[in-house]
Amino acid sequence: MKPLELKSKLQSGGKVYGTMIWALEGTRWSSSFSKSDLDYVVIEAEHAPRDRAQISQLCQMFKSLDITTIIRVTNPDPVLVGMAIDAGGDGVLVPYTENIEDVKKCSARAYYNPLKGTYLEKVMNEKIFPSEKTKEYLNKRNKNRIFVLGIESEPALENLEDLILSAPMDGIFVGPNDLTTSIGIPDELNHKKYIDALKKIIKISEKHHIPVMIHHATIELSSLSIELGSRFILHGSDSSLLTNAIHQDFSRLKNDKKIMNQANEATKKPY
Repeated sequence: MKPLELKSKLQSGGKVYGTMIWALEGTRWSSSFSKSDLDYVVIEAEHAPRDRAQISQLCQMFKSLDITTIIRVTNPDPVLVGMAIDAGGDGVLVPYTENIEDVKKCSARAYYNPLKGTYLEKVMNEKIFPSEKTKEYLNKRNKNRIFVLGIESEPALENLEDLILSAPMDGIFVGPNDLTTSIGIPDELNHKKYIDALKKIIKISEKHHIPVMIHHATIELSSLSIELGSRFILHGSDSSLLTNAIHQDFSRLKNDKKIMNQANEATKKPY
C-alpha cells in the first residue's frame, strides 16, 4: 500500500497491517515480501544497528513492492527525523516522547522537511513560511508524509491529550516493553494495569481521530489490540515471524501423527 492510500484508509476509519523489520539486511529477501499481505513496515533503527545506507536500501526494496516504509529513529530529535526522510522513509516513528516541544519540532520537521532552524521554528510556531512558493513546495513535497508519535511511559500517558493537541500526527505508537516497565509491571502484557493503559490511549487518540499502533508479537496479543480498537496494526517482526514459522513447521513434522504415518507407509513401498 502506498503512503497516500495508507493515510486515506486510516483517516476514513479503516485498518492497516504491518510488521517490524528488525533483523533484515540488504535486498535479497525481496521475493519473500512480494506476495505478502503487508500494507506497511516499520524499519527498526532505534535498537537495531542500521546506518543511513542500510535504511535507504530497505526503503527502496519495500517501495518497489508498494509497501509503505516508516523509520523508527533513536530518540525525539528533529535532525534524526530529517535523516530518516532523506534516507527514503515514507514516514517516521519517534519513540518515547514526553515533551511537547520535542513533539512539535519532530512533527514540523516531518511535514516540512527539509526546512530547519529559524525557518522551521517560524512555521511551527507562527505558520509563517519564507514565501508562498516555499509553502506550496513543502506541502506538495511532503503531502504523503507519515508521522507517528511514541507513547511509552507513564508521564506520556498522563499527558497524552496535550501531546496529541500540540502538533499534527498520523498515529500513536505503543511500545509494550517500555510502557509496562514504566508503570511498574515489566513485560506483564496480560496485567489489568497494562490493558487499562491501552484502553486509555486508544480512547483518547480515537477521540481525535488518531489511530493507535501497538507492537505485539503474538496472534493472541495482536488480536487483543484489534479488539480494544487499534487500527494501525503492528504484528511481530521479521525475526519473530521466521522463528515462529521454523518452530511450527518442524514441530508439526516431528509430532503430527498423520504425517509420521504417511512417512512410515512411504518407506514400505517398493521402488
